[in-house]
Amino acid sequence: MKNRVLQLLFVIAITTVILILLNKSSISLYTFVGTVFFITSVGIAFIIFIENRSPQSTLAWFLVLAILPVFGVFLYALFGRSRWRRKKHLHRDEERRKVFREILEGSRLKQEIPASLNERAAHLATIVQKFGGGPIANETATKLLTNGDETFTEILTSIQEAKHHIHIQYYIYRADEIGTKIRDALIEKAKAGVIVRFLFDDLGSSQLRSSFLQPMKDAGIEVVEFEPILSPWLIETVNYRNHRKIIIIDGKIGFTGGLNVGDEYLGRSKKFPIWRDSHLKLEGKALYKLQAIFLEDWLYACSGLNSYSWEPFMNREYFPRWTVNAEGAVQIVASGPSANDKTIRNALLAAMTSAKRSIWIATPYFIPDQETLTLLRLSAIAGIDIRILYPGISDSVISDQASQSYFAPLLEAGVSIYRYKDGFMHAKIVLIDEEIATIGTANMDIRSFELNYELIAMLYDSSTVLDIKRDFEQDFKDSTEIRWEVFQKRSIRKRILESLMRLISPLL
Repeated sequence: MKNRVLQLLFVIAITTVILILLNKSSISLYTFVGTVFFITSVGIAFIIFIENRSPQSTLAWFLVLAILPVFGVFLYALFGRSRWRRKKHLHRDEERRKVFREILEGSRLKQEIPASLNERAAHLATIVQKFGGGPIANETATKLLTNGDETFTEILTSIQEAKHHIHIQYYIYRADEIGTKIRDALIEKAKAGVIVRFLFDDLGSSQLRSSFLQPMKDAGIEVVEFEPILSPWLIETVNYRNHRKIIIIDGKIGFTGGLNVGDEYLGRSKKFPIWRDSHLKLEGKALYKLQAIFLEDWLYACSGLNSYSWEPFMNREYFPRWTVNAEGAVQIVASGPSANDKTIRNALLAAMTSAKRSIWIATPYFIPDQETLTLLRLSAIAGIDIRILYPGISDSVISDQASQSYFAPLLEAGVSIYRYKDGFMHAKIVLIDEEIATIGTANMDIRSFELNYELIAMLYDSSTVLDIKRDFEQDFKDSTEIRWEVFQKRSIRKRILESLMRLISPLL
């Protein structure tokens, strides 16, 4: 609080000095402001140039700063700054986190590949692990949850069965009917003595008010926001959001996937009467990694990973020796802006590169980087069945038009693109050869690959993969395939709009 007051007083003082100086000089305020923005734009352009960003991103920034310097400066302040400050801030206590991971994974999740995995799955899992993915966990049962009704029913049932703790984390959490229902269930368990920790992203859940959260706090629930927007570090943090969706019950049952908490995910929105989504329920050893991801986010949000100790969580209450008799294995892969590489993107590329017959993708936002786009095109040309399932109705004009700018080269190469009829396709799934699948929070776009905190679960030799295949087949039936011969006839006006939105997309 003191930092915010001091910053405000500093800004007021500087503004006052500038206005006094302008009043005593012959320079107009308009000329002064224009000069400041011009110099700032040139400085920003130089910084972007020496950072060696991608050619697409660099060119986009140069054009915006040249054509709309004032808009460009504000856009850069919010979304364009380099991650080096952020990474330095996040890694201040990296050694302690490293020790925690070594203890956790060394004592509970061995690095060896389970002998039950087939050769192909074992090879891919090893590669993903080298890319930064988590250990491969066998003895883990998974269940595909299709759409909101099934997902929220399972979540509420598991919450009611909690005995020791409930950890819940969301990007978007709404104070509507389903949000209130889950909140009240959490309050009930907290009053019964269950430890409840509630973490939400302050941008995605910006509509949450104290009147909604206060009853939780009164019941003893620990409520923390991730990267508050109204903070001394607004400009450094607004672009790096926590997009993860995690629920953990007693360290034994977990949930992750595409669904946030809100009535729209139940098809109760006028704009989206049909909301197609997928979630995943997990039980068993893979919960160790999921729990670790939650705790790292929680501790960072609480104290920046400086003074809060891991020790209270390093016991069997949070990491129980809980295994389930289940086939296959699960590998949790997490990434974020503090990572040195695009861990999830690289894991997906490794999985898609291994494809021999098919790659099916469901994503609400399709803004691939050049490596992903090239892989999909070449795979289609090589005869692999590439299908992309995309929303029929989008929630973002910029994303929708930017996504469609990538359709032409893919369709021409033989990729099949399906638009989900009359509804919003929000699932984030990749299916490889009907044998390996990924499901999680990450979209197939640059923001998920580079800027957001995300996670995916990779499923190997699991019957859940067959359930994912079943849903895909039904979704294709409920979709309209985009034909190349029709798509290429779209108007010049639409092509210009697509190109403009594609130009902006690397900035966001």
